Amino acid sequence: MDNIRDYLAHNNCAQVAIRHRGNIVLDEQFNSEPQDVAAVQKGIVALMMGIAQEKFLLEIIDNMNHHVDPEWTNIGPWDEAKLTIEHLMTMTTGMDDKLNPAGEIGSTWFYNNIAYQKLKEILTLHTGLTLNEVTRQWICDPLNMTNTEWRERDMKLPDGSNMTGLYSTASDLMKVGDVVLADGAPLITDSMFMDQLAAPGSEDNPAWGLMWWNNNQDRFRLPFREEKLFDGPIIPGAPEDLISARGARCVHLGVSKQHELVVAWTINNSGDFNPRIEKEVWPMILEVL
Repeated sequence: MDNIRDYLAHNNCAQVAIRHRGNIVLDEQFNSEPQDVAAVQKGIVALMMGIAQEKFLLEIIDNMNHHVDPEWTNIGPWDEAKLTIEHLMTMTTGMDDKLNPAGEIGSTWFYNNIAYQKLKEILTLHTGLTLNEVTRQWICDPLNMTNTEWRERDMKLPDGSNMTGLYSTASDLMKVGDVVLADGAPLITDSMFMDQLAAPGSEDNPAWGLMWWNNNQDRFRLPFREEKLFDGPIIPGAPEDLISARGARCVHLGVSKQHELVVAWTINNSGDFNPRIEKEVWPMILEVL
């Protein structure tokens, strides 16, 4: 563990937290301030959609236009009417990030950050709460996550509002990983939904499920490089059963049921980062355990 801690410290890591078989084996803060965890937020929003489904506020197979006002896209009314919540989660909307036609709905994988924001809108519309309030009530308070909150980013959405980033720490993210390791407990009882989280969401990119990555497929596509199909698992050297939420700058939350293991690290929002950190750290972790 000393080698892992030193490696992460020298690679601009802010915090790292590892739980193995119920015991915390590493919990280090090189910088105690919560960091923007980038797309790791999607893994948490996915769980919130599962909670919303259990509260009968929605079903992920619902058409989007049952929950938001029509004409929120540029793909025409007939195609827009086909879009479901699940399409947004699997990134198979058939749209580009200007919400124009770009592929086939339900088939073409395109990492659509703009369409994804509508999932947050649905959560606030159906609860009457702000995004921070609903996240606190459904996720943070039950899990005793005290250093996690949404903050506005400078980037504007098509409606003129600010995009939101989730700020958190490795210790808080580890608690989210504990939920995935425990098949949803204590937040979600629907085991079918939990199984679906990292199941292949499309043939086009089978490594992506409901906003979580799996590590057991023979090919994958990456955000913003969708045109290229890569061979092999997304993180060679990590467990085959790994389920992960992954963000820009290589922020990471990973869960392996086989190893009873949750691994989380954050990267400082400023300074350099190592794009190979996942591929280099995971073999080190498995060697120690």
